[in-house]
Amino acid sequence: MMTTPAAPSSLAKLKHFLVTGSKMPLNRRRWVYIKTALGALALIWGLVGLFLLLAPPRYVSKWTLILPGAGAGAQVSLDSIGHASSSSSSPYLSSAIDPRENYKALASSEVLLAAAASSLSLAPGELGKPKLKLPNQTGLMEFSLVSRDAESAQQKAWAHYHALQRLLETLREDEISQRENGIKLGIEGFAQKVSLSQQKILAFQSEIGLVSLDQFKELALTIERLRHKRVTMVAKQQGMLASRGQLQAHLALSPEQAADLLKLKNDQLFQQLLVLYTDATTMLAKFDGQYGNKHPQVVTQRHQQQTLFASLQRRCQHLLGYRDDELMLKLSADDLDSRAQLMQQLLNLSTEVQGLTQEIATLDEQIANWNDRLAHSNDDAAKLEDLHREHQLATAVFTSALAKMDVGKADIYSAYPLVQLLAAPSLPLKQDPMHKLLALIGGALSSLMAIGGLAVLWIRKPIMQRIVTKS
Repeated sequence: MMTTPAAPSSLAKLKHFLVTGSKMPLNRRRWVYIKTALGALALIWGLVGLFLLLAPPRYVSKWTLILPGAGAGAQVSLDSIGHASSSSSSPYLSSAIDPRENYKALASSEVLLAAAASSLSLAPGELGKPKLKLPNQTGLMEFSLVSRDAESAQQKAWAHYHALQRLLETLREDEISQRENGIKLGIEGFAQKVSLSQQKILAFQSEIGLVSLDQFKELALTIERLRHKRVTMVAKQQGMLASRGQLQAHLALSPEQAADLLKLKNDQLFQQLLVLYTDATTMLAKFDGQYGNKHPQVVTQRHQQQTLFASLQRRCQHLLGYRDDELMLKLSADDLDSRAQLMQQLLNLSTEVQGLTQEIATLDEQIANWNDRLAHSNDDAAKLEDLHREHQLATAVFTSALAKMDVGKADIYSAYPLVQLLAAPSLPLKQDPMHKLLALIGGALSSLMAIGGLAVLWIRKPIMQRIVTKS
């Protein structure tokens, strides 16, 4: 049985074509390659020319933003209440996060581009997406945006810049609002603690009657003032006692006797009887020296003296309630030695001494009462001080939280740093030649690649034969 030979495989045919090539003559093959090269170049440069002819004009507006590198801080100190501080570090302190990258994402976001296009009454796709460069080791952000005319490019650049600023302001306000809401939750608790501590103080004050610690201090100061006053009065009393003792020794009278003598002296009848008694005594002494004891004049004068003395005794009994012959006769009718004045002085000193003694006794009683009150107020004052300290601490925390919230509002650049416009969007004076230059470079590279490919095909036969032969 006869079998037909198998058809050569596709792989063998491809190998034969690559190694032996076509049976075309050399000159004809050369013209085929030249025509192919010319056709490829004509196609490439035809497309390049068509692009240069039909491409719309391009105007590029450029602007530059800068992020300051310094941080900011604020500190508030409330005297005797609390302390609050707020600070924002430099946005470049973290090596893991570059704020410019965050701003780059924001600048390219659809939300921002739509807002910028809306401000110019354009569709979102008509604005275009700006290009952004971030030079290393700087805080610069270099933007560029393309449009078909110069004024439109500048307007789009300004719209993009203002939309970025509005977006940053919105984000900052939202960040501050969320932070403030978080602080308010804590402030409500702080306010409740302040109110509760104040209610405790008021209840305790109403219960014990101690309004403040100053009242307790005033209580101690009152005791000290009373003690000082007592010491002064005791010293004054001792001085008066010494003066009274000297007058008593000089007059040989007690204050009671001096008072009785002054009472007798101030009685006119007693004074008249005393004068008569003194005259009778004088005449008796005179007659007694001239006559004998039995002489009628001496007897008569002695009887008269005795009668006047008896009258003095009756008057003394009537005025003083008792009779004291020795005390009665100490009173002189003429008072040449001013004994009455000295006795009055003695009485005044005695009265003042008695008054001071009574005052000192009253002060001793008051000091004892104040000491008892002070002793009972020690524990109350200590508890009141603890309550005031608790209230002051709660007030300090509450006030510091309020101050922190207010200071935090002032620092709006903590999460989103400040962006400054270093170079305003420019008004391009001429078209951007970059797209034409890139088209020419692309055409040149395509031409080189086409010629290179044909050259490789031209010299492939000997190379492939050598490779296959070695295999």
